[in-house]
Amino acid sequence: MAETAKNRGIKSRLHQIFKDSDDKEEGTDLIGVVFPTHGFTAPWQVIRFTIKLPPGKGKHAFVAATRAGTRVASIPLPGMEGTAGYLIALLLMVKGYIVRGVMGLDMPSNWMSLHWGLNPENSMFIIRRAKIKADSFMETILAGNRKFKGILSLLLGLILSPISLAYLFIGRFFFAKLFFASGSCTGCGLCAKSCPIGAIKMTGGNKPRPYWTFSCESCMRCMGYCPNKAVESSHSFAIVLYFIASLPVSLYVLKSMRKFIPIEHCLFFFKITFDYIYKLISFFVAYLILSWLIRIPLFNKLCTYTTFTHLYRRYHEPDTALKDMELEEYSYDSPQKHKDG
Repeated sequence: MAETAKNRGIKSRLHQIFKDSDDKEEGTDLIGVVFPTHGFTAPWQVIRFTIKLPPGKGKHAFVAATRAGTRVASIPLPGMEGTAGYLIALLLMVKGYIVRGVMGLDMPSNWMSLHWGLNPENSMFIIRRAKIKADSFMETILAGNRKFKGILSLLLGLILSPISLAYLFIGRFFFAKLFFASGSCTGCGLCAKSCPIGAIKMTGGNKPRPYWTFSCESCMRCMGYCPNKAVESSHSFAIVLYFIASLPVSLYVLKSMRKFIPIEHCLFFFKITFDYIYKLISFFVAYLILSWLIRIPLFNKLCTYTTFTHLYRRYHEPDTALKDMELEEYSYDSPQKHKDG
């Protein structure tokens, strides 16, 4: 999209969304927010970034939400962005931006916690199709016109909004606590260094190992780029974690509280609150125990060989290296990428 603008003689800048990043560029006439779809909506980090943007004051904007496209045999199967694009568009409008376009864009699905990575042939097929659609979208926007796509996906997303809310409030924390490093981990720290939001911490003295915090958005960069394919997502631990988090602890707590406090009128509120707090605490404590046990070689092997990710093909975008994502800004006022923007 930035290259399309450059080809029309428009100076553009690609700004990555990192932890605590914002955009204070006063000279910007058009801003585009492009991001992946998580749980049929926008990831929390993107929502947070959009909220932190400076007031639009009539500036123009567009939104593109990439979605999990795939290909079976020769048949391309589209993903679904749900409310992702129009949620960010709504936030931009509230902040005073004039939204000129919204679209969903199929890119290769990389959710390796769920499935194996796509092979290079299928990946490039999807990417080539995406480029054609992205170029057409940008040509329309840069010509001063409007283009709003994905209305059907938005309607389906609204129907699935309970799933999206559940993902934002609890699901993303659950998935964050399924990651661990197998015995192939050398403690190089590349996963922690390259995490866009600093969600991975290296812990331990002699042989440091990665620890995934609640900030993790399951972007799969660590799993896709680990040189030793050591990053795993434990399906066996997912079963254990789900069982622990599903225990009806709030019933026992509320039953005890009734003896001292009249809570009948607010019973539903108290139950939801206690359930939520308990789930977060159970995720944290269970994962803390796992992070200790995973250092035991026998236990590590047990976890490794009882997860499907150990068998999955790893994926990251073809021809894209980690160094291509290390720079916070790319300038497109010249043919070459450079550090000084």
